[in-house]
Amino acid sequence: MSNQEEITQYNILQSIENGEQISQRQLSLQLGINVASINFALKKLTKRGLVKMLGVNPRRIRYILTPKGIAEKTQMAYKFFDRNFHFYKAVRKDVENKINSIPLHGKNSVAIYGITDLMEMAYLVIQDKEIDLVAIIDNELKIRIFGYHVVGIDEIHKYAPDFLLVTKEVDAYTIKQIPDSIKIVDIRI
Repeated sequence: MSNQEEITQYNILQSIENGEQISQRQLSLQLGINVASINFALKKLTKRGLVKMLGVNPRRIRYILTPKGIAEKTQMAYKFFDRNFHFYKAVRKDVENKINSIPLHGKNSVAIYGITDLMEMAYLVIQDKEIDLVAIIDNELKIRIFGYHVVGIDEIHKYAPDFLLVTKEVDAYTIKQIPDSIKIVDIRI
């Protein structure tokens, strides 16, 4: 079974467990998968004894998880967690190595550019270092994250970081707004 097929089956099992009565069309909309693929996956899940179909009218069929389905869903969740945890550790180690390679030389203020998963990882790595995070910057999202108000690149001069850790693609317009005194460090994988 492919990883994508396994994820689809897990998501279907999760949706059936959470919903009182859910149709194939609703599953299709919820999961962003075409109805034919949902139908195919449900038939496989039914054949494996993980899902039971109740009803005879195709428009009123109800799906429920069997005890075997509940156990299989739990087992799938553990497998996903185990695989993703190993991936997370490898990516975090790579980010940590990139941050450790920054020649600080007494300059320890940084800003992070880009609201991404990688930004979150960089934030966690920085917490274990003697590095001062002064700003989180993103031109698209103006939210509050980790206690910081996300600001636009046009405000970078207010914070005057020594380094700008880049976690997403930076366009030419954005680069022009970064003062020469700020060293750009690309920590993308």
